Formats: sequence, structure tokens, C-alpha cells
Amino acid sequence: MGRKAQEVTHFAKQVMDECVRLQKQSGMTIKEFAKACGFGEVYWYTRANYSLPLNLSDLERISEVTGVSIGDIVMDSKRHAVEAAERKAQAGDYGLAAYNAQGKQEAINGEAGPDYDEPA
Repeated sequence: MGRKAQEVTHFAKQVMDECVRLQKQSGMTIKEFAKACGFGEVYWYTRANYSLPLNLSDLERISEVTGVSIGDIVMDSKRHAVEAAERKAQAGDYGLAAYNAQGKQEAINGEAGPDYDEPA
């Protein structure tokens, strides 16, 4: 069974996340960025909340506004998604364990040994 044309796939979400990152990095407000790209705000928000996918024309406009090639937007979207997944995994695997480690609570309370003291 084929996919629906307007389905927002995992890949489409990654690319949209990258475009949102580029919008934030641009220093423009959402309103300014959407206008610069020739989008209405509703158009942008509908895609940013994954109700509809961006199309190639949208990517072309975002590329022109940000100066980032479509290829780089796509490649960076995959790289950033992998990095985010790795950060999430590390936080889940190590975050709680480190907090619960022997001596950690004492360090937080400021009652730990000399390693935590200010240098003399």
C-alpha cells in the first residue's frame, strides 16, 4: 500500500526541524522568516507542527533566504536528528545514574571531601 502524498514522514519531520533551526539561527522572528520565504504564518505553522510536509519549492525558498543549499538542509537534518537521539540516549542512560552515584548527594549538599573544596 502506498503512502499518502500529504503524509508527514519521519524524514519530512527531520527536514522541518532543520528548517525551524535555520529560522531560529537567522535571528528573524517566525513572522519575518515566513514573510521572507513568501509563506503565510499559517502555512509555516501548519508545517512546523507536522500537519503537512514542506515541498521542494518551500525548501528552495528557505534555501534562498538562509543561504544554505537544499542538499545541506537535508544532510544537516539527518545529522542533527542523530545527534539529538544520541543526546537523549545518553541523558537517559547516564543522567539518573550519575545523580544517584555514591557521594553525589553529598557533593550537591556541599559536604563532600577535599576534592570539592575551593583551592587554598
